[in-house]
Amino acid sequence: MGPVNSNSGIDSPTHGQPQLEEASTVVSAGREVSVYHQNQSPFLCLPYETKSMIIRYLGFREITRLAKVCRHLRDLVENDKGLERAWFRRFPSQHQYQLKAMITRKDEQQLRDWLAPFANKDTVESLLKQRESTYFPAQLLFTRSKLMSQCKKFKLVEKAKIPHAGISKDTFSGVGRRVVAASEDHKLKIYDQENGGTWEEKNTITHNGAVMSASLSSDGRHVLATGYDKTVTIYSQANNGSWEATASIPHVLNVRSITFTADGRRLMTVAPDHTVKFFGQGDDGSWELKDIIYHTSPVISARFSVDESLLAIHDTDFVVTTYGKGAAGKWVEKATLQGTHIALADISADSCHLLTKDSGYKASIFNLQADGSWKKAVTISHDYILETATFSADSCHVVTASWDYKAKIYSRRADSSWQEKACITHKYEVISATFSADCLHVVTISKDNKAKISGLQADGSWRKQASITHKEKILSATFSADGRLVVTASADGTARVFGLQTEGKWLEKATIRHERGVLSADFSPDDRYVVTISNDYSARITELRKDDDDQMSITHLLSEASCLLF
Repeated sequence: MGPVNSNSGIDSPTHGQPQLEEASTVVSAGREVSVYHQNQSPFLCLPYETKSMIIRYLGFREITRLAKVCRHLRDLVENDKGLERAWFRRFPSQHQYQLKAMITRKDEQQLRDWLAPFANKDTVESLLKQRESTYFPAQLLFTRSKLMSQCKKFKLVEKAKIPHAGISKDTFSGVGRRVVAASEDHKLKIYDQENGGTWEEKNTITHNGAVMSASLSSDGRHVLATGYDKTVTIYSQANNGSWEATASIPHVLNVRSITFTADGRRLMTVAPDHTVKFFGQGDDGSWELKDIIYHTSPVISARFSVDESLLAIHDTDFVVTTYGKGAAGKWVEKATLQGTHIALADISADSCHLLTKDSGYKASIFNLQADGSWKKAVTISHDYILETATFSADSCHVVTASWDYKAKIYSRRADSSWQEKACITHKYEVISATFSADCLHVVTISKDNKAKISGLQADGSWRKQASITHKEKILSATFSADGRLVVTASADGTARVFGLQTEGKWLEKATIRHERGVLSADFSPDDRYVVTISNDYSARITELRKDDDDQMSITHLLSEASCLLF
């Protein structure tokens, strides 16, 4: 990932000739080395601005080690927010955008409430004083993630119990302060988080018929509801807080999928009636049809690239057709791939790679060519049915999960070729494999009632770091937005939260219990809550907190930053 713009907005004080502490002991290549003040370091003699610019090219581990060399470099890293920014740069750009949006949409009191469960008052106020800094989101997210990592156990506080079945992953808004619940009684109920952390039912929308599913746009201002009447209805929030239907999108058959764009102002619907429709919101709040693709065969799925410049449509004839933006923003066909029993097609975040999974034992990765065509780079083979195949968010890795008891990780070389880097084994079928948002970890789920967490090593290999065992089958395993928490949901009635500690180990931090099996568990976008859905047709929102007697000041936090193994 490229360097951050050097216009930091941080004051650059005039520094005299820096001096190393006499006989400072540091570690180099595994050996202790004493450094004396007589040694003149050319780097230390550089102007402050130049040194600041240089360290922004370093990774997190390198900056951590640099801060150990001497007091001057430690102060440079601290003043320049070097650790915080290097940690934040590890996330792909699209995830950085989401994290920044989550922070900037919170007002000052909401930020206090968000920090309070893990930080003492002095820490909170010290951070909020720097709210105008360019690097405030990175600093805030880094600090809270570090504080949560240092917590040995989470205190669980139930905030809401929602007696509805229709809760899904997309029920949280991008800010994490709104939830929509749908049910077959024709109701959509909207719950908002109040300052202080309580959740209250704010609105009830009566839908014209039973609701199959509902989801929120990232800004929380629009609700998509699909019903058995083959119609998608968009409800939008007016300035006075009320909700009203702003669009009705009919299809001949039930809609397969609906996708909001990142800004919540455009959406795509996919239906097996041979159509993919694109809608946009006008300045007056209304929605109108912007484009439509009539496909020759029934459409199974359609996937955007992250920048929305590329579209892949997969149909029942096992053909993948890719489209690019043409004149006036209309979609234009670019290339087709004819496969054997293709069951899935996905585009990498950088729009340069295409992943297909067949209904048998194989997945294939294709690289984009200069003429817009696709060239197969590698075929990933398993010995039995392939369950899932997924890109990492940085487009550098692919993980597959198979009934042959294996999950395989392939990584991209500098020449765009792909190489197998890991084979994660279980005792029974592997049913899913998921990357963390920072692409440094993978969690695999197997029918052996285990979830395994593997971590990316400095040499490019992957190493098992933790194994999570339930008494009955695991139905989901999900990473938090910062990649440092995992929550598993099991038919044994529990959801278990594991966290990555500063020393690199994963530790169980909480267990959420239901009377019946937990169908799924997920974190809110700000990692403050866990929403668990039970097969007793209820959902529960649980806040993660830290014991009050285990708070840490910002000074103590920064002094310990050098021991991080993020």
